[in-house]
Order: sequence, then structure tokens, then C-alpha cells
Amino acid sequence: MKILSIPLLAHDASICILEDDKITSYQMEERFSRNKHDLNFDCILNNLKDTFFNKIIITQHFLENYTYSLEKVKEKIQNLSYKELIVEKERHHLYHAYSGFYNSGFDEAICFSVDASGAILNNGDIEIESIYHLRRNQNEKQLYQRTREFKTIKVNNNFWKYIFSIDENNLSVGEKFCKYSELFGYNAIDGAGKIMGLAQYKNHKQKLQYPYNSKEWKQRVDGSYNLQQETQNHILNLIKKYTEETGIKNVVISGGYGLNCVANYHYLKQLKDIDLYVDPICFDAGIAIGAAYYHSSDKSKIEPLKNVYIGYQEKNYDLTGLETKKVSYDDIVNLLLQKNIVALFQGKSEAGQRALGNRSLLFDPRVSNGKDIVNQIKKRENFRPFAGTILQEEVHKWFNMLSLKESPYMQYAMNAYENAIEQVPAIIHADNTCRIQTVTQEQNSHFYNLISCFFEKTGVPMLMNTSFNLGGEPLVETFNHAIHTLKNSMIEYLYLPEIETLVTIKNKKLLYQ
Repeated sequence: MKILSIPLLAHDASICILEDDKITSYQMEERFSRNKHDLNFDCILNNLKDTFFNKIIITQHFLENYTYSLEKVKEKIQNLSYKELIVEKERHHLYHAYSGFYNSGFDEAICFSVDASGAILNNGDIEIESIYHLRRNQNEKQLYQRTREFKTIKVNNNFWKYIFSIDENNLSVGEKFCKYSELFGYNAIDGAGKIMGLAQYKNHKQKLQYPYNSKEWKQRVDGSYNLQQETQNHILNLIKKYTEETGIKNVVISGGYGLNCVANYHYLKQLKDIDLYVDPICFDAGIAIGAAYYHSSDKSKIEPLKNVYIGYQEKNYDLTGLETKKVSYDDIVNLLLQKNIVALFQGKSEAGQRALGNRSLLFDPRVSNGKDIVNQIKKRENFRPFAGTILQEEVHKWFNMLSLKESPYMQYAMNAYENAIEQVPAIIHADNTCRIQTVTQEQNSHFYNLISCFFEKTGVPMLMNTSFNLGGEPLVETFNHAIHTLKNSMIEYLYLPEIETLVTIKNKKLLYQ
């Protein structure tokens, strides 16, 4: 049984292929079109040309004027072969819950879908928070739903202003972050991460490079902090209430709010008796996965997600005209020790919002001004922090993992111990936390071996790891995207570990040395 899921969303177009109840492919349009939050399906459906599917599921979003039309999709899938076509109304929050639940491997869980907004219900209201009780291979039970009236109001054809104009007195958790982002001049969708980063300066004002005593930055930091506290405590109270009422200790968080690493760690600290799973593909592009799971022929056979390396894979690298040489892990570490950024490109791309070693930019975390260097190169605001990837067997010596045994998807901003604060300042945020990915040999052998080599040379078992892109751009997907990024940035080195090759593009003057 081969299922193709195509959710028509207002942004972040994606598809998922489920074959014999296992994800075999996941693709996002923006990765190929290079248009952030692309709602079209032109590239990713073209990638499937002549493929046969037993079942194609198309779910329709409620905002027809803001989505890729059903007619366009039907035209595109004429290039495919299929036995059955199902067109249905979107079950937005339910699909979020299904994605998180079946990725988790739990047999039973309370699932929280928290984002900006979901689907239009039969009574005309719109979902803004939903809680489900899910059991493997059984129908879901909805425990809670917060909605508000949906009014058809159009404001300059801008989706987010359209949403906010509906009812500002009853905004969802996600909408509040989008609203604050717009107020501060950031993009409504992408600004949420900046708000979360700014919030952590509240009690560490001296570390903010902007003058905190200025009215603008005081408002930004204070507002961000208050919003972070308000929203995470609201969700915390819901988790407490429904785990106590049901007696179920397995908790799943999905929806875009699952990207809030600070909140996720807060839940671990406050709820010591629960088993928490945060869906690594929790944002709207994950709807494709949830819809595929929902239509699975035998949900009991769905395997938990082992990793998120389920995206596009380059068949071969065209190195024609490029400066290349054979290299070892040791050679790459030596480049890092010389304060170079090294781009890492290998295997299938990561699904979700985090770079986890297949489409990553790497840097030495010990460099005191490393954050400033990499932010400059990536064209990001200099207050934004960076993540780190650490050997799993070493993580407990450097960071407080609380109840976590591993953190393979960078979903928690965890407290750093003193040795980490002192030795890896480039990845430690203002509040002495770091968004950490743990890695094992089994999960990503090349990445693990590279960090091990760095560990042998420095005594530090981790590297700074950030997404292979520039500010405002999607994560690179193809080899050509990777080369294009190097040619249009001050990044000089591209490491291809599968063929033990380094590509060098030295056509720029480095500003940070």
C-alpha cells in the first residue's frame, strides 16, 4: 500500500509518501523553489512524475484564496498513476496530533495541538487549541477544544493580518507570537523564534548588544519575556489538568508551538512524572505526515520515527569546474580550528525546521565571539543564539538533561553546566542555556565521527551546528543549492563526507578575520 498525502495549506506546502505504513519520502516545496513558506506544489509534484500510488489524499484548507487550488493539484497529479483519489476537508489539529502520536511510538497518549489556527469547524468557528486522547489503531477522543468565531474579513490580501483582524481579544498562543513579531517589524511566521530568543535577555540585560535602556529594546525584551511566560504557563496548566484527569502520563506536543524549545524544557522541569514527546515535524508542513497516518490501512504497523532524514537525496554530485580535494575527518577539524565555517552536506535532507547534520553549517563552539561571526555570515540579527551537537555519551557532563536520555531533534533549550558556559561560549545563550542535539554513530555516522575527531583534538565533544542557509532563506536541499549558497556568501568550504571530498570556493574576502 502506497499513500501520497497532499495537504492544501495557506503556507509551507509539503507532501508525504507512506509505503507499507512507513514514511519513505517527505518533501517541502520551499526547499526546491527557494521561496520561503511556498504554498505551491509545482516542484514537489513534478518530482513524483510517473510514480504509482494506491491512494492519494488531498485535504482542502478553508482559505481558498490563499492556497494552491484543488484544480491545480488535480491537474498536476495527472502525471501520476493512482487507484483511488480522496478529497476531504482538512482536519488540521487532528492531523497534527496523529503526526506527533505515531512518530512517538507511544501506545497511548494525550496529544496537544497548539499553533496559530487550524480548520474551520461545521459551526463556522476556527480551531485554536485542541487536545486528543489517542490509542494505537483506535479512533481518537477529543478531550478539549478552544475555538473562536471565524469572520470572513480580508485585509490587503495579507493572510496574517486577515487572521488577526478576526478577533484580537481571543488570539491563540501561536497568533500572539505572530502578532508580537509584526509589532516588532519581523515577519509574522518567522519572527516567533526571534521573540523566543529575545525573551531570555529579560534577566540578563547586560548581554544584549542593543541599549536596553532605549524604549524600543526595552519594549521588545519585556514584551517577549511576558509573552513567553504567559503562553508556556497556559499550556503547562492544560497538561497538568488533562494528565491528572486521565491518569495518562504520555504527553505529545505538536503544532507550531512545539518549536518553542524554552517552553518544552520548562515542561520537563515542572512535570517530572510525565513522558514528553515533542513532534520534530510539528509545524504546518507536518500535516502531510499526520494525514498519511490518518489514512493508513493498518495503524498498528506504523513504526515510530527513527530519525528525520527522510527528505530529498542527491544521486550524484557534479563537481565539474569546482576546486576539490580528498579529505579526512582530521582535515575538516583543522579547518574548524582555524575559525572557518564548514558546510556539511550528505544523504537525505532533514524534515522539519532543524539542521541535524545533513544540511548543516559547523563552527568551533569555543570561539568567544563565534556567535557574532556566524550571525554576520548568515545575515541574522546578532542577538540570536546558536545550537550545538554533542556526542550522546558525553551530554550529561555538559548539560542538564533532566529526565531526557537523548535529544536527537534539538527541541529543548537546556541549562548548561559551568564547564559548558566557560568552554563553549559560542553556543550558550544569555540565560546560560543551549538548544542541543545529541548524536550517535547509528543515527549519523559521519557527523558522529567528525565530532569525535574534534573531541580528540580539543577535549570538547561538540560543535556549533546551524542550518545551511542564509537569513530568510529555506534550508538548502540540493547540491546546486549548496554551491549557490557558497558563491553568494563568505562561506568557503563544503564538506561531502560520503565521497570524502572538500569543495572550496575562495572568491571573497573574509570580513571576520
